Amino acid sequence: MATTNFPNGLSSFGIPLTGDMPNKAYGKRFFVDAKVGVDGRNGRSPDKAFKTMAEAFQHVSSGDVILVRGKVREQISTPAGVFDVTVIGASNNPRHADDHTESDGARGSSGATWTTPAAPTAATPLLIVRQQGWTFENILFDGPADASCVQLLRDAGAGDLERDASHAEFSGCRFDGSLIGIENNGGAGFVRVERCRFYRQTGAGAAGIKTTSTSVAVPLNWNILDSHFADNASHILSSLSLSLIKGNTFGKFTGTLSVDVQNNAGQGGDNVITENYLSGTYGVTAYPAGTANEWAGNKNVAGETTADPI
Repeated sequence: MATTNFPNGLSSFGIPLTGDMPNKAYGKRFFVDAKVGVDGRNGRSPDKAFKTMAEAFQHVSSGDVILVRGKVREQISTPAGVFDVTVIGASNNPRHADDHTESDGARGSSGATWTTPAAPTAATPLLIVRQQGWTFENILFDGPADASCVQLLRDAGAGDLERDASHAEFSGCRFDGSLIGIENNGGAGFVRVERCRFYRQTGAGAAGIKTTSTSVAVPLNWNILDSHFADNASHILSSLSLSLIKGNTFGKFTGTLSVDVQNNAGQGGDNVITENYLSGTYGVTAYPAGTANEWAGNKNVAGETTADPI
Protein backbone atom coordinates (compact mmCIF):
# COMPACT_ATOMS: atom_id res chain seq x y z
CA MET A 1 0.00 0.00 0.00
CA ALA A 2 1.32 3.42 -0.95
CA THR A 3 2.09 5.85 1.81
CA THR A 4 1.17 9.53 1.61
CA ASN A 5 3.46 11.58 3.82
CA PHE A 6 2.19 14.95 5.00
CA PRO A 7 4.34 17.67 6.59
CA ASN A 8 5.10 17.39 10.31
CA GLY A 9 5.43 13.61 10.11
CA LEU A 10 1.78 12.77 9.44
CA SER A 11 1.20 9.78 7.18
CA SER A 12 -1.90 8.25 5.63
CA PHE A 13 -0.56 4.73 6.14
CA GLY A 14 -1.67 3.11 9.35
CA ILE A 15 -3.90 5.98 10.51
CA PRO A 16 -7.51 4.82 10.93
CA LEU A 17 -10.23 6.51 8.90
CA THR A 18 -12.08 7.40 12.07
CA GLY A 19 -10.91 8.61 15.45
CA ASP A 20 -8.42 11.33 16.27
CA MET A 21 -4.93 12.19 15.15
CA PRO A 22 -2.37 10.27 17.20
CA ASN A 23 -0.20 13.35 17.81
CA LYS A 24 -3.11 15.56 18.85
CA ALA A 25 -3.75 14.28 22.32
CA TYR A 26 -6.34 16.92 23.16
CA GLY A 27 -7.91 17.36 19.73
CA LYS A 28 -10.56 15.85 17.47
CA ARG A 29 -10.38 15.20 13.75
CA PHE A 30 -12.93 16.59 11.29
CA PHE A 31 -13.38 16.02 7.55
CA VAL A 32 -14.49 18.46 4.86
CA ASP A 33 -15.34 17.18 1.37
CA ALA A 34 -16.40 20.09 -0.81
CA LYS A 35 -17.72 17.76 -3.54
CA VAL A 36 -19.71 15.06 -1.77
CA GLY A 37 -19.96 16.29 1.82
CA VAL A 38 -23.32 17.13 3.34
CA ASP A 39 -24.07 19.94 5.77
CA GLY A 40 -25.68 18.77 8.97
CA ARG A 41 -23.46 15.71 9.40
CA ASN A 42 -21.01 15.49 12.28
CA GLY A 43 -17.88 15.66 10.10
CA ARG A 44 -16.10 13.03 12.16
CA SER A 45 -15.32 10.56 9.35
CA PRO A 46 -14.90 10.66 5.56
CA ASP A 47 -18.40 9.21 5.10
CA LYS A 48 -19.88 11.93 7.31
CA ALA A 49 -17.82 14.83 5.98
CA PHE A 50 -18.99 18.43 6.11
CA LYS A 51 -19.46 20.13 2.76
CA THR A 52 -18.05 23.52 3.82
CA MET A 53 -15.21 24.85 5.92
CA ALA A 54 -17.72 27.25 7.49
CA GLU A 55 -19.56 24.34 9.08
CA ALA A 56 -16.30 22.77 10.25
CA PHE A 57 -15.40 26.10 11.85
CA GLN A 58 -18.69 25.99 13.79
CA HIS A 59 -17.62 22.72 15.43
CA VAL A 60 -13.85 22.98 15.74
CA SER A 61 -12.13 23.56 19.07
CA SER A 62 -8.58 24.44 20.06
CA GLY A 63 -6.14 21.68 19.11
CA ASP A 64 -8.38 20.01 16.50
CA VAL A 65 -7.43 18.85 13.00
CA ILE A 66 -9.41 19.41 9.79
CA LEU A 67 -8.73 17.28 6.70
CA VAL A 68 -10.10 18.83 3.51
CA ARG A 69 -10.48 17.72 -0.10
CA GLY A 70 -12.25 19.13 -3.13
CA LYS A 71 -12.79 22.73 -4.16
CA VAL A 72 -13.64 24.98 -1.23
CA ARG A 73 -15.33 28.19 -2.44
CA GLU A 74 -15.56 30.39 0.64
CA GLN A 75 -14.48 33.72 2.10
CA ILE A 76 -14.55 33.22 5.87
CA SER A 77 -12.74 33.90 9.15
CA THR A 78 -11.47 31.44 11.72
CA PRO A 79 -13.62 31.30 14.86
CA ALA A 80 -12.82 33.67 17.72
CA GLY A 81 -11.18 32.08 20.74
CA VAL A 82 -10.06 28.91 18.92
CA PHE A 83 -6.31 28.24 18.79
CA ASP A 84 -3.82 25.69 17.42
CA VAL A 85 -6.01 24.15 14.70
CA THR A 86 -4.31 22.25 11.88
CA VAL A 87 -5.91 22.26 8.40
CA ILE A 88 -4.49 19.63 6.02
CA GLY A 89 -5.21 19.21 2.32
CA ALA A 90 -5.86 15.51 1.79
CA SER A 91 -4.03 15.10 -1.51
CA ASN A 92 -0.49 14.31 -2.53
CA ASN A 93 0.22 17.83 -3.80
CA PRO A 94 -1.47 21.23 -3.48
CA ARG A 95 -3.28 21.30 -6.83
CA HIS A 96 -6.62 22.12 -8.42
CA ALA A 97 -9.34 19.73 -7.28
CA ASP A 98 -10.76 17.27 -9.76
CA ASP A 99 -14.39 17.65 -10.79
CA HIS A 100 -14.87 14.02 -11.81
CA THR A 101 -18.01 12.11 -10.86
CA GLU A 102 -17.44 9.19 -8.52
CA SER A 103 -20.35 7.12 -9.86
CA ASP A 104 -18.94 3.83 -8.63
CA GLY A 105 -19.01 5.02 -5.03
CA ALA A 106 -15.23 5.11 -4.74
CA ARG A 107 -13.95 8.29 -3.19
CA GLY A 108 -11.06 8.49 -5.65
CA SER A 109 -8.35 11.11 -5.50
CA SER A 110 -8.84 14.84 -5.53
CA GLY A 111 -6.87 17.95 -4.87
CA ALA A 112 -7.46 20.40 -2.07
CA THR A 113 -8.22 23.85 -3.48
CA TRP A 114 -9.45 26.93 -1.62
CA THR A 115 -10.76 29.55 -4.03
CA THR A 116 -13.37 32.30 -4.36
CA PRO A 117 -17.13 31.77 -4.43
CA ALA A 118 -18.90 32.11 -7.78
CA ALA A 119 -19.89 35.64 -6.71
CA PRO A 120 -17.05 36.75 -4.41
CA THR A 121 -17.24 39.67 -2.01
CA ALA A 122 -14.98 42.43 -3.31
CA ALA A 123 -11.63 43.12 -1.63
CA THR A 124 -12.10 40.23 0.82
CA PRO A 125 -9.52 37.48 1.58
CA LEU A 126 -10.34 33.81 1.21
CA LEU A 127 -9.47 33.33 4.87
CA ILE A 128 -8.82 35.66 7.81
CA VAL A 129 -6.92 33.97 10.64
CA ARG A 130 -7.79 35.55 13.99
CA GLN A 131 -6.09 33.50 16.71
CA GLN A 132 -2.69 32.04 17.41
CA GLY A 133 -1.17 28.76 16.33
CA TRP A 134 -3.18 27.88 13.22
CA THR A 135 -1.33 25.60 10.79
CA PHE A 136 -2.06 24.99 7.09
CA GLU A 137 -0.53 22.14 5.09
CA ASN A 138 -0.73 20.94 1.49
CA ILE A 139 -3.45 23.35 0.25
CA LEU A 140 -3.69 25.33 -2.98
CA PHE A 141 -4.99 28.82 -2.21
CA ASP A 142 -6.24 30.28 -5.51
CA GLY A 143 -7.14 33.76 -4.33
CA PRO A 144 -9.01 36.86 -5.45
CA ALA A 145 -7.34 39.38 -7.73
CA ASP A 146 -8.22 42.24 -5.35
CA ALA A 147 -7.34 40.72 -1.96
CA SER A 148 -5.16 38.15 -0.20
CA CYS A 149 -5.42 34.40 -0.08
CA VAL A 150 -4.82 34.37 3.68
CA GLN A 151 -4.81 37.38 5.98
CA LEU A 152 -3.15 37.14 9.38
CA LEU A 153 -4.99 39.61 11.58
CA ARG A 154 -3.67 41.23 14.75
CA ASP A 155 -5.54 43.96 16.60
CA ALA A 156 -5.17 45.76 19.92
CA GLY A 157 -8.04 44.04 21.71
CA ALA A 158 -7.65 43.28 25.40
CA GLY A 159 -7.94 39.86 27.00
CA ASP A 160 -10.41 37.52 25.30
CA LEU A 161 -11.24 40.23 22.78
CA GLU A 162 -7.75 40.17 21.28
CA ARG A 163 -7.43 38.81 17.75
CA ASP A 164 -3.85 37.77 17.01
CA ALA A 165 -2.79 35.31 14.30
CA SER A 166 0.81 35.05 15.49
CA HIS A 167 2.53 31.64 15.53
CA ALA A 168 0.81 30.57 12.30
CA GLU A 169 2.53 28.01 10.09
CA PHE A 170 2.23 27.28 6.36
CA SER A 171 3.87 24.12 5.06
CA GLY A 172 3.78 22.73 1.55
CA CYS A 173 1.07 25.15 0.39
CA ARG A 174 0.69 26.97 -2.92
CA PHE A 175 -0.54 30.56 -3.31
CA ASP A 176 -1.64 31.53 -6.80
CA GLY A 177 -3.38 34.27 -8.75
CA SER A 178 -4.30 36.68 -5.96
CA LEU A 179 -3.21 40.18 -5.04
CA ILE A 180 -1.30 38.91 -1.98
CA GLY A 181 -0.49 35.34 -0.99
CA ILE A 182 -0.06 35.82 2.77
CA GLU A 183 -1.02 39.22 4.19
CA ASN A 184 0.07 40.43 7.62
CA ASN A 185 -2.49 42.97 8.85
CA GLY A 186 -1.45 44.40 12.20
CA GLY A 187 1.88 42.73 12.91
CA ALA A 188 1.49 39.00 13.63
CA GLY A 189 4.83 37.52 14.70
CA PHE A 190 6.59 34.17 15.02
CA VAL A 191 5.18 32.91 11.71
CA ARG A 192 6.80 30.05 9.80
CA VAL A 193 6.48 29.61 6.02
CA GLU A 194 8.22 26.50 4.70
CA ARG A 195 8.29 24.65 1.37
CA CYS A 196 5.55 26.83 -0.11
CA ARG A 197 5.08 28.20 -3.64
CA PHE A 198 4.00 31.73 -4.48
CA TYR A 199 3.02 32.30 -8.11
CA ARG A 200 1.32 35.08 -10.07
CA GLN A 201 0.43 37.55 -7.32
CA THR A 202 -0.06 40.52 -9.65
CA GLY A 203 -1.55 44.00 -9.73
CA ALA A 204 -0.69 47.29 -8.07
CA GLY A 205 1.06 46.59 -4.76
CA ALA A 206 0.88 42.82 -5.18
CA ALA A 207 3.31 40.46 -3.43
CA GLY A 208 3.71 36.86 -2.39
CA ILE A 209 4.04 37.92 1.28
CA LYS A 210 3.15 41.44 2.35
CA THR A 211 2.66 43.42 5.56
CA THR A 212 -0.17 45.91 5.00
CA SER A 213 -0.27 47.24 8.57
CA THR A 214 2.03 47.43 11.58
CA SER A 215 -0.64 49.02 13.77
CA VAL A 216 0.13 46.72 16.72
CA ALA A 217 3.74 45.69 16.12
CA VAL A 218 6.47 45.26 13.56
CA PRO A 219 6.33 41.53 12.69
CA LEU A 220 8.88 39.71 14.80
CA ASN A 221 10.81 36.53 14.18
CA TRP A 222 9.35 35.22 10.92
CA ASN A 223 11.02 32.21 9.27
CA ILE A 224 10.56 32.03 5.48
CA LEU A 225 12.32 28.88 4.34
CA ASP A 226 12.88 26.68 1.27
CA SER A 227 10.08 28.23 -0.79
CA HIS A 228 9.73 29.22 -4.44
CA PHE A 229 8.56 32.66 -5.58
CA ALA A 230 7.96 33.30 -9.29
CA ASP A 231 6.09 35.72 -11.56
CA ASN A 232 4.84 37.90 -8.71
CA ALA A 233 4.87 41.68 -8.93
CA SER A 234 7.07 41.51 -5.81
CA HIS A 235 7.98 38.50 -3.74
CA ILE A 236 8.23 39.85 -0.17
CA LEU A 237 7.17 43.36 0.89
CA SER A 238 7.10 43.09 4.63
CA SER A 239 8.64 44.99 7.50
CA LEU A 240 10.32 42.31 9.60
CA SER A 241 12.45 42.24 12.71
CA LEU A 242 14.88 39.52 13.84
CA SER A 243 13.63 37.21 11.09
CA LEU A 244 15.24 34.59 8.85
CA ILE A 245 14.78 34.26 5.08
CA LYS A 246 16.79 31.23 4.00
CA GLY A 247 16.96 28.67 1.23
CA ASN A 248 14.36 30.27 -1.06
CA THR A 249 14.39 30.78 -4.82
CA PHE A 250 13.25 34.27 -5.81
CA GLY A 251 12.64 34.03 -9.54
CA LYS A 252 11.00 36.37 -12.04
CA PHE A 253 9.33 39.45 -10.59
CA THR A 254 7.34 41.92 -12.66
CA GLY A 255 7.64 45.01 -10.45
CA THR A 256 10.64 47.00 -9.26
CA LEU A 257 11.11 45.36 -5.86
CA SER A 258 11.78 41.69 -5.30
CA VAL A 259 12.44 41.45 -1.55
CA ASP A 260 12.05 44.42 0.81
CA VAL A 261 12.10 43.52 4.51
CA GLN A 262 11.49 47.09 5.66
CA ASN A 263 8.69 48.03 3.31
CA ASN A 264 6.56 49.84 5.89
CA ALA A 265 8.26 53.21 6.34
CA GLY A 266 11.63 51.60 7.03
CA GLN A 267 10.43 49.72 10.11
CA GLY A 268 12.17 46.64 11.43
CA GLY A 269 15.69 45.35 10.92
CA ASP A 270 18.29 42.88 12.19
CA ASN A 271 17.09 40.21 9.75
CA VAL A 272 19.24 37.54 8.11
CA ILE A 273 18.69 36.89 4.39
CA THR A 274 21.01 34.07 3.33
CA GLU A 275 21.41 31.00 1.09
CA ASN A 276 18.70 32.20 -1.31
CA TYR A 277 18.78 32.56 -5.10
CA LEU A 278 18.08 36.21 -5.95
CA SER A 279 17.10 36.77 -9.58
CA GLY A 280 17.75 40.05 -11.37
CA THR A 281 20.37 42.61 -10.43
CA TYR A 282 21.65 42.37 -6.87
CA GLY A 283 21.30 45.96 -5.71
CA VAL A 284 19.15 48.25 -3.62
CA THR A 285 16.63 48.84 -6.41
CA ALA A 286 15.30 45.27 -6.22
CA TYR A 287 16.75 44.32 -2.82
CA PRO A 288 16.87 47.31 -0.43
CA ALA A 289 19.47 46.54 2.22
CA GLY A 290 17.60 48.11 5.13
CA THR A 291 18.86 48.66 8.65
CA ALA A 292 21.26 46.12 10.19
CA ASN A 293 20.10 43.33 7.88
CA GLU A 294 22.65 40.76 6.73
CA TRP A 295 22.57 39.62 3.08
CA ALA A 296 25.74 37.57 2.66
CA GLY A 297 25.74 34.03 1.30
CA ASN A 298 23.05 34.41 -1.38
CA LYS A 299 23.53 33.54 -5.07
CA ASN A 300 22.58 35.07 -8.38
CA VAL A 301 23.99 35.20 -11.92
CA ALA A 302 26.95 37.26 -10.66
CA GLY A 303 27.97 34.66 -8.10
CA GLU A 304 27.71 34.58 -4.31
CA THR A 305 26.96 37.69 -2.31
CA THR A 306 29.49 38.69 0.31
CA ALA A 307 27.98 42.02 1.36
CA ASP A 308 24.71 43.89 1.61
CA PRO A 309 23.24 45.18 -1.66
CA ILE A 310 24.42 48.63 -2.72
